[in-house]
Parts: sequence; structure tokens; C-alpha cells
Amino acid sequence: MGGSLTAQQRLRAGVGVLALAAIVFEATAVVVPEGQAVFITRFGRPLRATTEPGLHWKLPYPIDQASMLDMRRRVYESGLTEMLTRDKKNIIAQTFVVWRIGDALSFIQAIGTQGGAEGKLDGLLTNAAIGTLGGHDLSALVSTTASDLQVDQIEAELLGSTAPVALRNYGVAIEQIRLDRIALPRENVNAVFDQMRAERRQFAARYQAEGQQEASRIRSEAELEAARINAKGAEETARIRGESAAHVAKTYAAAHRVDPELYRFTRSLESIDKLVTGSTSIILRTDSEPFSLLQGKDRK
Repeated sequence: MGGSLTAQQRLRAGVGVLALAAIVFEATAVVVPEGQAVFITRFGRPLRATTEPGLHWKLPYPIDQASMLDMRRRVYESGLTEMLTRDKKNIIAQTFVVWRIGDALSFIQAIGTQGGAEGKLDGLLTNAAIGTLGGHDLSALVSTTASDLQVDQIEAELLGSTAPVALRNYGVAIEQIRLDRIALPRENVNAVFDQMRAERRQFAARYQAEGQQEASRIRSEAELEAARINAKGAEETARIRGESAAHVAKTYAAAHRVDPELYRFTRSLESIDKLVTGSTSIILRTDSEPFSLLQGKDRK
């Protein structure tokens, strides 16, 4: 009986030790999941923040208290804000920001809860947008000319002006800022349309001038080629006429050598043919040239 009681006591003692160990573990151990951090306060004062996942330790409550923080990225979309560009045009802009907790201790000390971070970011983004967009013309945001657009540069300026301030003052790491929406007040729409029409007219005038210049060049080249062809044709015509005249003269000379009288007779007929038209009447003696040859008389 005595041995049995001793075993029960040992069992009870073991269970008690395990229960006490479980209580101590529950009160002092903190398990940090991936993507989260634990913030430890001692008697309400910030003590440390741990971002490494795994098992960590603290003193039991009420000495130390642990609060979990979500360290994953978040997206916040700002409200619509009306502002002026450098060329005094009213626009309505909306941005979105990708952010996360960068310094857990600074975040808790400056903001306290994760729900208050977006309010701080909204004011920071609004001020940055007013200052940044005020340094650019409307054409940097809205233009039909791709080279005038500077959206990427504006977003880089927004990130550069807000990220260091957010990390230093609030422990918030801003990773990306984008212009989500650009709108125009109703009174500015007509002015923007007029500007776009003026840009289109400039393009049309430039293209028309380039087309006229190209047409003038083509016409000049065509006229030059036509003049060259005409000159070559005239040269070839003169050459052929010269050769023909030389051939005719040679033929006439050969005919004159063979029969001078016949040569003179045919030449006289050709002369009469050129001088006399269809309505001309002429009376010649038969013993005069060229008909004298028909009578067999010798010319004196």
C-alpha cells in the first residue's frame, strides 16, 4: 500500500511539474510567425521589437506584455485631392502607396496601432503631391505628345519626398507610389481640349509642310530627269538628222555623177513641187527647163 501511494505521489508531482512548466511557458514564450513581429513592453514602456520568426522569450505578465505586428506589405489608396500645376491648371489627383512596417519600435512609439498608419500616410501623400505636381505643367500628366509626359519622374519625386520622412517619423517603409487617377474639374476640360486641338493642328501643319517639301523634291527630280531625257532625245534626233542629211547628200552626189541631166531634172521637179500649191496655175514653154529634157534637146 505504501509503495502504491509513493507512485501516485510521483505521478501527481510529475503532472504538477508539467502543468507548472506549461504555465511558465505560456507566460514567457512568444512564437513569432513568418511575416510578423512581436513588440514587447515592460510596465507599459517600449522595450524591444523582434522581427525574426521563431520562439522568443519575455517576462510573465504583468511585467512584460507582447503585441503582434503584421510586417507584410499593404496597399493604401489616398483620397481625391484638388491641386494646382505649375501652369496654374486645377487637377484632381489620387495616389496609391505600397507600404509596410519598416521599424517596429518607431512605428509603435509614433503611431501606436496599425489602423492609425493610413491616416498619417494620407496627410503625408497629400502634402507631397501638392508640392511635387506644383512643380510640373499639366502637359507632364496629360498630353498627346509622348515626350512631354513625365509621370514616371513625378512618381519618383513623390517616393523620394515621402519615403525618408515616413521611415524616420513613423517607422513606415514606403516601397512604391503611383498616380492612380488624374481628373480635371469641369471648368478646365474645355481648356485641355483646346490645348489638345492646338497640338493636333501643329502636328498637321508639320506633316503638311514635310509632305510639300517631299513633293517639291520629287517634282524637281522628275523635271531634272525629264530635261535629261529631252536633251538626250534632242541630241539623238540631231544626230539622226545629220546622218540622214549626209546620206541624202551622198545619194544626190552619186546620182549627179551617174546622170547629171536627170539629176537636174528631178531637182527641178522637186523645186516646182515645193513652190506650187494645189490652187496655183503656171504656164511654161516646153523648150524651157525642165521640160526641154523631154524633147531630147541639149542644154546650152
